[in-house]
Amino acid sequence: QIMGKGNDESAGPILIRLSNEIRLLAAIVHNFMKSKTDKPIDDRDRRKALIPLLHSSWPVLTHIGDKCASHTVVTSSIGKLLTESLLLVESEEELPLLNELVALAKTVITKSTSSSSVAPMLTFVEQVVDQHGTKRNDAIHNMIKDLILVSYEAILSSGKAEGSEHSQLIAATMFKTLSSCAKRCPLLLLTIARDGKESGEVIHCCMEASPQTLKSNEPDAIVITIRFLAMLISALKSISLESLDDGQKQLLVPVIDYINRSFRAEILISLVTLSCCGILPLDAVTDFASLIQQILSPSQWQDVEASISAAFCTNQFLLGDEVKTVAIATFKRCIESKYPASTFADMITDMWNMHQTDDTGAIAGGEAVLQFVKKFSKDR
Repeated sequence: QIMGKGNDESAGPILIRLSNEIRLLAAIVHNFMKSKTDKPIDDRDRRKALIPLLHSSWPVLTHIGDKCASHTVVTSSIGKLLTESLLLVESEEELPLLNELVALAKTVITKSTSSSSVAPMLTFVEQVVDQHGTKRNDAIHNMIKDLILVSYEAILSSGKAEGSEHSQLIAATMFKTLSSCAKRCPLLLLTIARDGKESGEVIHCCMEASPQTLKSNEPDAIVITIRFLAMLISALKSISLESLDDGQKQLLVPVIDYINRSFRAEILISLVTLSCCGILPLDAVTDFASLIQQILSPSQWQDVEASISAAFCTNQFLLGDEVKTVAIATFKRCIESKYPASTFADMITDMWNMHQTDDTGAIAGGEAVLQFVKKFSKDR
């Protein structure tokens, strides 16, 4: 009964005790690997001492992970232990140990019944990517791919069970981890998909989720989404199609084209509307402005003109035609020439501020608009 489904309120003292003991083991691993002694101890000797301890615990940990993964208190502890255990995996010589860590993580994630119980395990997934994602080793990349896919499938399943929009759960739960993939192993990220699905299934879901996540009322979700999208743009810039073979190009080109179209359509509309119409939190305006410029920089005006116009033609934009004309012209200049990022951010911040007044109807044609036009028009 204790090992069955349940929540943390019904977990009882036994699960709490199990969790604490797992955390104690994690602390032992961390402190033993990080401790300083009068006589230097080779890290290889530290690993040799700890690995038998982990191996002796593995059957019990696997059983707990298999039976108790519905409890966040348990998945948090196991995720902590797995993350600390990565200190033992410094080179490809320790790949067998890494494989064991990944296998336990997959067991726990697969058995998790909610996005909240999956989330703690993603810290481990993220650390695996950060530590090993840049290595040119097919076995490691397969491990990372498997971890991403089991996490993705678990969140899709939990979304159905919780009645939540699955794309929103993907964004809220996985974007931080996927940002690490974009930085460390972008080619892998762009092609991850379940068997029988088109290449890039996971990244497709992320792009679809982004506009709605940007519109959420959760500041943390907005920040994580912005960072993920910015990292994805950097990843695209780092990819040289000329260096890829024909098979890789066949897989990647359609995915990259889709990502670029998404950036220039719904995502750009959302970014411009939310920032220039004063909807998002003020402390996010600079990040939004930076991301907008990153999207505009490699684009052609004809590829983004419709999206920018659509953003300024919504009922939420209340500053009148003069501001709209100057703003759209400035967006165009960001494409045609190098436009100072600080000035672009100032322009968007000024529009955000003008939308905060209690009487925005009096703004259009007023003194604030005249100052804005004078400040940002091309012939200033």
